[in-house]
Amino acid sequence: MAVKRYDGSAWQTVAGLGAQGPAATSSSITTWVKTASGGETSLSGNDDSSQALSYTVGQELVFINGTLLKRGSDYTATNGTSITGLTALAANDVATVWTVNAFSVTGAIANTIVDAKGDLLVGTAADTPGRLAVGTDGQVLTAASTTGTGLIWATPAGGGGKVLQVVSTTYATQSVNTTVGTFADTGLSLSITPSSATSKVLVIITQAIAADGNPTSEVNASVRLLRGATEIWKAIRTISTVGASANMFHNAHVSITYLDSPSTTSATTYKTQATPYNGATRTNAQWGNDGTSVITLLEIGA
Repeated sequence: MAVKRYDGSAWQTVAGLGAQGPAATSSSITTWVKTASGGETSLSGNDDSSQALSYTVGQELVFINGTLLKRGSDYTATNGTSITGLTALAANDVATVWTVNAFSVTGAIANTIVDAKGDLLVGTAADTPGRLAVGTDGQVLTAASTTGTGLIWATPAGGGGKVLQVVSTTYATQSVNTTVGTFADTGLSLSITPSSATSKVLVIITQAIAADGNPTSEVNASVRLLRGATEIWKAIRTISTVGASANMFHNAHVSITYLDSPSTTSATTYKTQATPYNGATRTNAQWGNDGTSVITLLEIGA
């Protein structure tokens, strides 16, 4: 904003260029107010609020009872601390001196730096402002030293114990393994992509498994759980006991509940494998009626 005064023939700028953008300056005004006792022809010292008179020569405005005086004709102002050459004031006249000071706003942050609701102003370096675009609903502001702004919007991993996602599937195709001691895929498999490397994955499985073998001994199957190619759980299940019919599959369900820490945000596959064990000659995953297997994966926030 430019502050101007009329010198009797033209308006003169007292302070402020009135420009926009980097070249712009503005102004501040300090007010000095004194109530006259009567007879004063000069003004100086403290006003009614104990504020000392101080001005920049040529940038002062003097009023008596609200009427603006003309510099050089109605008063003299040469030293920055006193006003002289006044017509004698009457008692209770109010003298006011405006002190106008220009200041530069060069370097001010332009409002064009933001483009949308929610944009943030951030420091990108010393004395250097930048813009961080608004994130999406539910994201939180997170420090990220490798980015230009040092900040990113990120989806929170969630509080400890919160379920962040659930995937599940069933599998009913039979799969026979006749190689004792060698694990083979049952066909039950499912992938999940954790949203955070600190998340855990709760694996819940009902594996339909059957086995047959020598009726003079127990018939067992060994079932294991893998994350990718890594075994993370294994158990032996007795499918039938001594005296069971030979060459006939004996059915069972194996329940698996395992809390895993995959420590990754990449797609991770969990699957089961089975093998005949300790008297069994064959295993049959997903056998006949009611032989469907189920796997459910829950991502749990750390």
